[in-house]
Amino acid sequence: MINSFQLCVDAAAESRLELILIGGHAVNARGYLRTTMDVDFLIPKADLENWKAILASNHFHLIHETKAFAQFQPSEPDGFRVDLMLVDQPTFAKLHAGSEVLQYGPCRVRVAGVLHLIALKLHATRTWDRAVQGKDYYDILQLIRINHVKPDSPELQEILTRYATPSIKERLLSDLQRAL
Repeated sequence: MINSFQLCVDAAAESRLELILIGGHAVNARGYLRTTMDVDFLIPKADLENWKAILASNHFHLIHETKAFAQFQPSEPDGFRVDLMLVDQPTFAKLHAGSEVLQYGPCRVRVAGVLHLIALKLHATRTWDRAVQGKDYYDILQLIRINHVKPDSPELQEILTRYATPSIKERLLSDLQRAL
């Protein structure tokens, strides 16, 4: 089986490319364990061609690409898909500054900061299909609880105001208040 996660972490180190773990594996690394079937990384958009070459040389095939995402499927059926979120350099620098290197499984990997991960998850809930699935909501709720983010903190309030729909913001604050 291709270990997609290890492959990307090793390739980044060998190629001197930067990446930040986001998505389900970042949620796991931040303390809320849940199943995920892909590996998500945030990268500078300028590095996409390098990643395409690295992944192609390791038998991954580009299956979908937009301005903001590129998805790669391994040739082996039991490997994890690799999803790359593409951002400009200033955005990457901001998220990099708020991230930290954590031990996750056998690797040390740069993981998005809790508040940035919450913002990314809230942004994802704005799409109908992600909102219906509901997993992002529970990721957000558990990230706040497990990482002791104060619901009334100015930082979280700013993120909720900027990225949450009014109904998600109201529901989150209500659910967090009940947990206190």
